[in-house]
Parts: sequence; C-alpha cells; structure tokens
Amino acid sequence: MLRRLLVAAVLAAAALPRAAGAVALAPADTIELHRAEAPLALDPSLADPRWSQAPLAGPLMDLGTKGLAGVSTAVSFWYDDRALYVGVRAEQKAPVVATQATDDVGFGTDDFVGVLLDVTGNGGRTYMFVVTPRGTRYAFAGESARYKPDWEAAARATPAGWNAVLRIPYRALRLAGDGPQRWKLNLVRNVAATAEHESLAYSPLMSYQPIPNWPDIGREWRWWPSVRGVTLSGAVPRPKPRAELFALESTGTDRDAFTVPSGATVRRAPRTTGADVTLPLDPTTSFVGAFSPDFSNVEVDQQTIAPQQFRRAFTEYRPFFAQGAPYINAALESYQTNLPPEVLFYSPAIGSFDRGLKLVGTKNNESFGALEARGSDPQTGAVFDDVAFGYRHRRPDNTFAYWIDGVNAAHSAGNDRSWEIGAFGRSLASGLVYSAMHADETGSFVAQPRDAQKNAAFIDLQKPGLEASLNWIDTGPLYAPVDGFTNIADIRGPEASVDLTRASKGGPIKNAELYLHADRWLDRRGNVHESDADAYLTLRLRSPLAIYLNDQLGSQRTYEGDYFSGGAHGYRDQSLVAFKTWSAGLGYGEGTPNSLRTDYQAGPFGTFFLNQTTTTFTHALGSASLSIDYAGSREKANAGASDGQWLRRVSFAVPFGRDGNASIAYRDVSGRGGFATPGRDLAGSIRRRFSNGNELFVNYGTPAANTTLDRWIVKYLMRLGGSN
Repeated sequence: MLRRLLVAAVLAAAALPRAAGAVALAPADTIELHRAEAPLALDPSLADPRWSQAPLAGPLMDLGTKGLAGVSTAVSFWYDDRALYVGVRAEQKAPVVATQATDDVGFGTDDFVGVLLDVTGNGGRTYMFVVTPRGTRYAFAGESARYKPDWEAAARATPAGWNAVLRIPYRALRLAGDGPQRWKLNLVRNVAATAEHESLAYSPLMSYQPIPNWPDIGREWRWWPSVRGVTLSGAVPRPKPRAELFALESTGTDRDAFTVPSGATVRRAPRTTGADVTLPLDPTTSFVGAFSPDFSNVEVDQQTIAPQQFRRAFTEYRPFFAQGAPYINAALESYQTNLPPEVLFYSPAIGSFDRGLKLVGTKNNESFGALEARGSDPQTGAVFDDVAFGYRHRRPDNTFAYWIDGVNAAHSAGNDRSWEIGAFGRSLASGLVYSAMHADETGSFVAQPRDAQKNAAFIDLQKPGLEASLNWIDTGPLYAPVDGFTNIADIRGPEASVDLTRASKGGPIKNAELYLHADRWLDRRGNVHESDADAYLTLRLRSPLAIYLNDQLGSQRTYEGDYFSGGAHGYRDQSLVAFKTWSAGLGYGEGTPNSLRTDYQAGPFGTFFLNQTTTTFTHALGSASLSIDYAGSREKANAGASDGQWLRRVSFAVPFGRDGNASIAYRDVSGRGGFATPGRDLAGSIRRRFSNGNELFVNYGTPAANTTLDRWIVKYLMRLGGSN
C-alpha cells in the first residue's frame, strides 16, 4: 500500500510547475557597505536619515517556493572602525510572532531577522546574529558552541510589520587585521506563523530546511555575496586573555554522579572549583586550557527508545570539546550518505576528563587545531592521555580543499594511532563535486595494519532541483579507531543517492522532495555485509501541513551476533537479518511556536517485527513553552515472545526576563523492548546571567540520566578579561 502511495505522491510532485526565475533583492555576487562618519544609534524607529540612503529594498527569496517572497524587506548596511550596523524594515502580512523573552533561549520559534557573516571569505569563521520583534537576541559562531559575544540589537512594531537595528562590534568577531576586508554577508528572515524562510542571497542549489538545520552557516556561506568597499583602520586591537572560573557546591546522595554525552553515569568526587582559560596568540589563533572542568549545567536529554541498526551518534555538549571542533575534525566530507559522519576524534566517547589543552585558529585559507585531553576512569583507575590534530586548506571560492587529521590515543590498555588525508574539488561551471580520502590505523589494538585502513571517494552532481551522487567505500575489517566513530567496518562496495526537489508558487503543495538511496557492501569473504534501498518523500503544503512517506528495504549480516565486522570474529556464526519497514508521518505547524509531528513505522527490523509510533507536541504559553513527547514500540520476535517500550517526556520552560530562565523536565521509560534503559527522571534548572557577564546556575538532577539523580548543584561562573 505504501509503495502505491509513494508512486502517486511522486507523480503529484512531478506535476508541480517549476518556480519561475526571479531576481534576488541584491546582486548575487557583491554587496556594498556604506562608511558611517559617526556611529548610528540603536534606534529601531530608523529615524536617522542615513538608513534611507540607498537601501536594498524589495522581496527576499522564499526558499520554500524558490520565488520572490510575498512581502517586502528593506535593509541598509553601514560600518565604521568600531562596528557593523544593520537596519531592517520588515513588512509582514502574517501575524507577528514574538514569544521568547530570554536571550539565547528558544531559537527559531519566533519571527526573526538574521545577519550572517563570514569574515574570512572561505568559510573559516562564520557568524550569525539574530533579533526577534521583541528584541530577543541570539548569536552563533561556526567555531564554537559556547559563543556569547557582547553585541546589541533592538526592535519595534510598525503598522506594516516591524523594524530591527543591529550593532555588531568588531570585538565580537575574530578579524585577522586592519585594511581591506574580504567578508561575505547575508540577511535572512524567518516568518514563524507560516514557517517561511527568506534569504537575501540566493542560489537554485539552496534548499528549504526546517529549523534548527537552517540557516546552516557552516555550508551556505559559499552562496553569500562578497562585501566590497570595506577597509578598516585601527579596528582590530590585540585580543585580551580571558578566563571563566567556577565555584560549585553540591548536595544529595548522588552528588558524586555525573552523566557523560554517551548516556553513561559515572561516579567521582565532585569538583568544587575549576577554570577555562583562553590566551590569544594573535587575533585568529588561541590557546585554550580547561582545568578541573565541570559540565553539569549543559547536560542534555538524548534518550530514545527507537531501535538502532547501527551505532548511535551522540551530540557533544561539553564546552572544551565543542569549541573549535571543526578545526580538529578537519574532514569536509562524509562518504556514507545515510549514516552519521565517521570521525577519528569522537569526543562523546571520552568520559569525564581532568584536564584539556587546545590550540585552534585560522590563517588566510587555512584552519588548524590540536588538543590534548587527560583523564581517568574513576571506577577502574584506567588512565587516558589523548592527542588529536587537524589541518585544512580551502580556496575562497570553494573549488578545492584538502585536509589531514589524526589521533594518538594513549590508554592504560594500549596505544592507538590513526590519521586521515583527503581532498575535495568543485566545478562551478558543471556543478560536479568530487572527493577522495585515505585513513590508516596502527597500534597495540591492531593485529594486522593492512586490515585497518579505509579508502573512500565520491562524485556528486549538483543542479537546481537535482543532486545525484555515486560513492565507493572500502573499510578494512579491523578499522575501528579507539577515539573515533565508525559506523561499520569490513565493507567494500558502492553507494548511490538521488535527491529531487521541486517548488511551486501556486497550488496546494509548496515544495516537495524525493530522496532515493541504495548501497551494497561486501565483506572480505565476498558476502553481502550491508545492503539497502530506501525512498523518502516529503510534501510541504501551503497550509501548515507536511506529509512524510518512507520505505526502507535492507539486509545486514551479523557474525556471532555482532554486525560491525566479520574479520574480528573470524566470520563465524553468520546470520543475515532483514530490515523491511515503511513509515508515514504528519507534521502540522512545524517551525512555528505551536507544532505537532507524529510518525508510525512498521515492518521486519532484524530479529523482530517492529511497530513504533512517535509524537512530539510543542506549545507556546505566552513567553513560556511546553513540550510533550510520546513514543511507543512493540517488538515481536521472529521466534519468541513480544515485548515493548514506552517513552513519555514533558518539559516546561519559563523566562525570567532577558537574562534568565527556569525549566523542569520529566521523562518516564517503561518496558524493556526498546533501545533505552527503563527509568523515571525528574530534573530542574534555573539560570541567571548578570550584567557583568557572570552566570548563576541552580540544578536538580540532570535531564541526561536514566533515572532521577538526588543531586543539587549551585554553580557560579565568573568571566574575566576579553570577550568571545
């Protein structure tokens, strides 16, 4: 039945008229900034007559329809030797949404305008500054997940919509020096009521993505217009050292329990003081040290009951590892389209650590990084002292790049060394993209080094509405870097994918996407290790409704019950298991403050028949927000009894003014027929940021643990010295 639905939906999507060609608001290649002889005031009325001098005015490009937006936006860019100034007049017909009241909390649920900036011209250091109609601000940096700069913005309602003004001081950016600048710049708008994404820069290759995947400042910079006419003098002073010092007190029977990103809870003596120190060597290079680090205030809930065919990838939230991560894992490409990126340094696998040292930076077209992390297992006493490095060169036009990275993992049980080298190329004329890489692992954990290598390559054709790729991957049976993340080893063979997108300015369907994927990988004995053929169809309607239809067909060979590699098990006790599931989902109001998403999946999944349902609901209660997750799985074994698991999760967050918020979360996982460990978890937190930049955290338990931790933590974070 689902296949018939897929065929019918594909035919409907194919019948959509192509979006008419449109001229972007500004020239596609350059934007001119005006020099201000005197600073512009932070006045959202935009009364200063300079804001009306030669603004860029007209509709932005709607990425959902790939046509001109239905409303006008006027933007004016100015600069002096202290800051970049941006004034925006945003016309709006849909209701203005402005629910969030706390800076850096709840991004994407409100209307916003965002200024996207690449100060290197080659994607080396990218930033995004966002303001909502309420004046709530958000700031992001491609190099750091803990970016909290000092900058200003203001907004106000108007009869036609709303205005915004942003002041971005250069001390918030890592500029290489004075003189002519080679920036790239873009302006985007989010209209939350209708989930519309609009952009000043436009290429037919740009696609509509839901928040938080949009805007993607790590990839979309190549389409941003270049800035002309900006020359700075005395704008880049030598950066100052800075430090973050914390003092912590804890109580409760679980005061010595901490949950790491992999979900494991470890016990060790709580740390009462610690520090993160940054010593700039020049404007774009810094030495970072973390001493006696604590991350209790950033732990996040990553629990799921969904069964996993491959190893699960966790998100790193600890500041030391998250900051500058792209400079350590320097590879630009992933060679397994439908799986998480494989990396040599996968920090979530590293438990609690005692000390970390790091050097990260950029210079011209190069980025580089190196780190050392040392720690021990508090239960076994095993010690690790790991070193990782990365280097990348990329041309400003993104037509060529190469990289090398590596890891030396020194553990009590032995040493493991791995390195990778790769290159990437792009033809701007034909849209052809190509890449190849080689990786090698040696050390005391590798019996046969020739079996611990990885080679991969791909060619990819990118055209408006079409992306097609052909990959080849060859991973040895013993390749599994100790500090790395590897999806599957002992594979050799091709992988192919086709992604078709179509947008429409009229009719019930706003845009449609059909993604087709297939792979066939053999082990070293010539048997099929992994084989898949998948189809994913997404239809986003002009109403708030979205429809998702998926069909997945595959098989996986196991060896003594382990799917990862046959070589490690001598290819004994082989079994070929089938994966043949279909799924259907509905989304309503996704990307808006009030949204609903529900999915159902069924079919053979390895050794059992799976039935699974997942529903997520979010609702804005004034400035507060409520989120509810409800999921259930039923697994009927091919030979044996049935089992199941249910997950219920509720979270509530409320702001305390512009600089504070509180949240409480409860999760209940019952049953053992799923991926998660059963248990009930209750966690709460209060955060307050003071005018001097210092922060206070009060936490009970942690949302990351399987069960409630009887742990109260009060933590005060003091910031000294220079800004981010």
